[in-house]
Amino acid sequence: MQTRGISKKNFDRLPEVLARAGRTVIAPVRNGEVVAFAAVGPDTAICLDEINTRLSLKEFFFPRTEPLLTFRRTENGIEMSDPAPTQGETIVIGARGCDAAALPALDALFNWDFRDEAYNRRRENTTVISIACNDCDACCFCTSVGGSPHNTAGSDIMLSETRDGGYLVEILTQKGEALADELADLLSEAPGEALPYAEVPVKFDAQKVRRALEENFDSPLWAELARTCLSCGCCTYVCPNCHCFDMQDEAGKSGGARIRMWDSCQFPLFTKHTSGHNPRPTQASRWRQRIQHKFNYYPQKFDCVSCVGCGRCIRLCPVGIDISEHLARIENEAPERPADHPNDNY
Repeated sequence: MQTRGISKKNFDRLPEVLARAGRTVIAPVRNGEVVAFAAVGPDTAICLDEINTRLSLKEFFFPRTEPLLTFRRTENGIEMSDPAPTQGETIVIGARGCDAAALPALDALFNWDFRDEAYNRRRENTTVISIACNDCDACCFCTSVGGSPHNTAGSDIMLSETRDGGYLVEILTQKGEALADELADLLSEAPGEALPYAEVPVKFDAQKVRRALEENFDSPLWAELARTCLSCGCCTYVCPNCHCFDMQDEAGKSGGARIRMWDSCQFPLFTKHTSGHNPRPTQASRWRQRIQHKFNYYPQKFDCVSCVGCGRCIRLCPVGIDISEHLARIENEAPERPADHPNDNY
């Protein structure tokens, strides 16, 4: 790993320099009370003083909606074509370490039983410059899921704020090295001293949670935990790791497209069969699925937890559900289901 430095003045020049080189630059931008990732230009103020953005980085690799193919009626029948590939290179500046750390987990999924070419093109064409956290809030729990305020997983370059107002630049991958070489005139060989990183308390033990999940699939605790949930799906849409999707055909008289769009395991109709049967008919069964998938099934399949502890689902839940509190309760309180307990409601 190489280490360099960049002054605040030169950091502010990055969008202009990169755009001039033909790159699309994505960074956190403040719009009223909301900070979100957006394309930036030379005159756009990048916002790095927020704990985290409202939405995650996920949508730039796995869009909310995208066409998988288009079709049109011709004299010779139906003609199908693939969508145009993503063009150009993208540089992300200012993603938090938790957002970048979600990308390796998504990589595993989108290259598991089928290689998703659209996702992989976006990943290959994107360089991620993340920034370490000097502050946290009560919703952060990255240290509970194997992360840290200085988590470098998924990042190509990691920035850490220094005492002189600039940034320590850690070059982590070949893509990061290539970009650093291109920006050599803006970087210095003598980085300043990094400010202390945030101290994020550990709220639960992910390994103990996994064991409790394996032993308590039918626990009555699920109904208690899910009692206030509205099934709105907000937690899944703001999550950097959630990846459920649906596919639908949208067509007119002369043609149309097959569209992939985000979906949520928390929606009541998510698992409803054409027959009318729904194997997860209650919110307790759907909330159980969300927790089991992230902290039990995903580690079984990919050897990593499908959660980075960013805290978005806690901050934005309309009824104040705190998943870290639920996981701590599962770790410490989950009882075995009594032998005569009915299973119909779970």
